[in-house]
Amino acid sequence: MYNFDQEINRRGTNCVKWDKIDKDVIPLWIADMDFACLPEVTEAISYRASHPIYGYSFASEKTYQLIVDWYKTNHNVCIKPNEIVLNTGVVYSLYQIISLFVNSDEKIIIQPPVYPQFKEVSRLLNREVVLNPLIKTAHGYQLDFEGFEQCLQQDSKIKLFILCNPHNPIGKCYSLEEINRLAQICQKHNVILVSDEIHSDIILADNKHYSALLADQKYQDNIIVLSSATKTFNLAGLKMSFTIIRNDQMRQKYVSHGDKCGLTAVNIFAIEAYNAAYSYGKQWSKEVNEYIYNNFLLMKQFIDQKMNKIKFEIPQATYMGWLDFSELNIQGNLNERLLKEAKLFMSDGKNFYDKCGSYQRINVACSKAVLLEALDRLYNWYQTL
Repeated sequence: MYNFDQEINRRGTNCVKWDKIDKDVIPLWIADMDFACLPEVTEAISYRASHPIYGYSFASEKTYQLIVDWYKTNHNVCIKPNEIVLNTGVVYSLYQIISLFVNSDEKIIIQPPVYPQFKEVSRLLNREVVLNPLIKTAHGYQLDFEGFEQCLQQDSKIKLFILCNPHNPIGKCYSLEEINRLAQICQKHNVILVSDEIHSDIILADNKHYSALLADQKYQDNIIVLSSATKTFNLAGLKMSFTIIRNDQMRQKYVSHGDKCGLTAVNIFAIEAYNAAYSYGKQWSKEVNEYIYNNFLLMKQFIDQKMNKIKFEIPQATYMGWLDFSELNIQGNLNERLLKEAKLFMSDGKNFYDKCGSYQRINVACSKAVLLEALDRLYNWYQTL
């Protein structure tokens, strides 16, 4: 049993989550955990650090095989080591993919509310973004397949679709039927499907993640999957991810570009962390998911009993909750008011979709005690409205 109740002071460590906000504020924003890392990861890094030379390094066949084994064991996906390309991060991978496969006069399509970097990377590369928003229903968010295909039919300049699976910030797992339908539409209209699956190991309760790599074989040459151990094991600061590309031509082009940019040269300690995490981390991953789910259960009960005008449903995946404050009719900027008045810093819903100003994304990958303190602060603020 791992102790996720342990509170570790991260202030003063150049921690983005804690050191970029005032000391009287509880940070519930950026997607990293406040839990102690898997002990074997710490030991592996320490052991490598004990060698006094930190020169250029590479990942051995062991690292690739461990990724292959993890995917087979945890996601029932068969991949080959040569289909894996290591990279310095999923966002950097997106830069590469968009630069390579979308010309400057072409477009990208995304499905908001969604991870803001999809739009931001495209903007920085001067590619136009087309929106195919998810549909909010009484049963949660749903894909708008008709609207998606209509976009592709009406605009042949759309060349790339970025799927978030599981979907950040709503925590939705897509079914294999849904993924196949998206893949079929993309192939029909000559649009590359890029599936960001970085949260794919953080699946809650009895829900299931289906990778785009499980889509019908006839679609696989048109699919790129992005993933990493960084969300699963809280290793974001080590800067390493991987891209899975089955299309040989596409992969060779991607590798060549990455080599020239230096983006395939990964961190010496990240290699050791990956090897340890994928070798020894199965139980840790299982227990941390259970802890996160219990935090969501606690938050759901607290909100339903004390703040029923705030709407929240437990997600299927990720450690982020999507809070709906619409019924409160808050005046001004909701995120700024929560920061100033409740001393809580969440992720502003407007970052995920400009029509979601009444939503906030909350990170519950923290100790139960910290979450309860945050909920108490939210309740005290709620009572003042």
